[in-house]
Amino acid sequence: MRRALAVFLVGCSSIDPSVGSLHVERPSPGYEVDAPSGPQPSNDAEANPDANADAAIDGDARPAPTSVNFRRDIRPLMNRAGTDPTGKGCKNCHYSTEVNHQGIDLGGLDLATLGALREGGGSSGRRIIVPGKPEESAFVQKLRGTYPYGTRMPKNGPAFWSDADVKVVTDWIAEGAQGSDDE
Repeated sequence: MRRALAVFLVGCSSIDPSVGSLHVERPSPGYEVDAPSGPQPSNDAEANPDANADAAIDGDARPAPTSVNFRRDIRPLMNRAGTDPTGKGCKNCHYSTEVNHQGIDLGGLDLATLGALREGGGSSGRRIIVPGKPEESAFVQKLRGTYPYGTRMPKNGPAFWSDADVKVVTDWIAEGAQGSDDE
């Protein structure tokens, strides 16, 4: 209780009930709390919109991310070295920032940024990523070896991307292929 009062007092410049939110400590396991009477919100988010912030402060479990993030989840797969046993990346052939970029020279596909990826290559164009439709996206087809033109990527595999790695890409596209062009 002292902690809750201290957080409240430190967070407010004056004791004004309209300023800040009061952090209420949770009872310890086994402690019963009488249910309040009257209509109650249908979920925790409605009851306490700051519940996730409170949980983060208290060190409680944080909600797991529900979506795939290009920078966090896909870019590291693309950046893998050509000798990586878990699957080659795209960097050695398709990054305009690298000395060798034969994938750009031959197919016109630059993957150095998400914006460049969205532009596609010579045969794929903007069909490289079709937001919401991973099966129609040339990127997924090239990783699976089902694209009608050229070879399966990464070129000269194995090691190709695992099914789990390809699923990350398909999930990202199914979720709308979000991300900043500079990623």
